[in-house]
Amino acid sequence: MRAWIRDRGLGVVFVSVFLVTWIGQLVFEWLECADEAADHGRDAVFWSQGFWVVFWQSTLENWQSEFLQLSAFTVAGAYLVYKGSSESSDGSERIEAKLDFLLEREGIDPRDVERELPAKFQRR
Repeated sequence: MRAWIRDRGLGVVFVSVFLVTWIGQLVFEWLECADEAADHGRDAVFWSQGFWVVFWQSTLENWQSEFLQLSAFTVAGAYLVYKGSSESSDGSERIEAKLDFLLEREGIDPRDVERELPAKFQRR
């Protein structure tokens, strides 16, 4: 069991955070619904259709905004580049050019080094 949790720790943490925050939203949505019902002189019923409609509406609005934000960052990150950032390809190309220069200066063909690298590091 420990190995399973260690191997999936990041997922377990994120699922736990998601569930805790979603339950928190449920609790606070219920408290708001109960306050509103009390203001109108009614009893709040947890399993009422009105409560669940409001809860799912706020949940889906929240998710919609989060997915919109995440997709905007993903698209922007995939298509836009900030020169010199670690995600920018210009940084790694410059490092490779320097390494190739140093190898050639020492009389080593960079292509020979490339062929000797483990398969996961070779260019395809």
